[in-house]
Amino acid sequence: MRDDTLNRIARIVERRLARVFDEAQAGSATGLFPGASRSPVMDQVRDLTMRSGKRVRAALLVCGAGLFDAEAERDPAVIAAAAAMELLHTYFLIHDDIMDDDPTRRGGLSAHAALAAGLGDEKLGRDLAILAGDLAVALHEGLLAGLAAPDQRRRLAARIFADMHLDVVHGQTMDLLNTGDAEEVARRKTASYTTVGPLAAGAALAGASEADVEELADIARPLGVAFQLRDDLLGVFGDPEVTGKPVGTDLRAGKATFLIREGLGRGDAGQRAAIEEVFGDAEAGVEAVRAAASALAESGARGACEERIDQLVEAALRDLARRCYLPEGRLFLEHIAGMVRRWPE
Repeated sequence: MRDDTLNRIARIVERRLARVFDEAQAGSATGLFPGASRSPVMDQVRDLTMRSGKRVRAALLVCGAGLFDAEAERDPAVIAAAAAMELLHTYFLIHDDIMDDDPTRRGGLSAHAALAAGLGDEKLGRDLAILAGDLAVALHEGLLAGLAAPDQRRRLAARIFADMHLDVVHGQTMDLLNTGDAEEVARRKTASYTTVGPLAAGAALAGASEADVEELADIARPLGVAFQLRDDLLGVFGDPEVTGKPVGTDLRAGKATFLIREGLGRGDAGQRAAIEEVFGDAEAGVEAVRAAASALAESGARGACEERIDQLVEAALRDLARRCYLPEGRLFLEHIAGMVRRWPE
């Protein structure tokens, strides 16, 4: 039944997103600027945003509100903020794919790859994709500015969105420079906008106090790190037909994820050699990546990653059980936590 809730929220948010794009074409909300003419940049943002997905971040924002307000799904401000969360996610995805040089996303071409293919110019495609990311974040800002919520709630939600954005930038910087502990990078780069920010912003819009929001963030943080560790596993062992992403990207990019660090630390000489052969080699072949994946499994790194996911999810669930939240919101958050443990590969 909780999957039904996730699907229902996804449909509601997608309808709100469709309105955002239609309104952007019609003209600015203030009337000061003309409508955006049809362009490949707008088309890419719309296409990527509206591609099929679980809308977990949007659902968690609604869930954060639902922990304090049983009518959260019917609140236009909550749904608008959930749509803004999806647009911010689009922005992150577009820029992340440019930095990682990933050609696919959500089962189709990434924005820069699609624009380059359509225009026959790789550099122009990347340049326009940067603008596409900027366009997505501008649309997200417009939604937040227009939230129909009491001023105090709207200001707190807007502050959470801004702090979340800053934290992701810090985390992405650490990721690119390969600095910091893998879990710290995950807390900043992933947990901030996958669980902490959405749940906190939703709670703020439902009237939760700042103390309540901080307590909810403490529950969300380990769950967000678990999301990143699951994503690390899917990036090596997942089925691209299911995940919509290529396998081996982190290995080829030389990212020191929790999984890869565990493999290098636990593996024997042969296993370490198999991992190191592809680590940081953008041209590594499919067979070499498969050999590295086998080494990560055989060294015990995959099992260690699964164990750490279980520990983090349990920590979140223990803390959740100690709080007095509305039952429907609590049950849905427990369902999302369970999804992290059994995400399809």
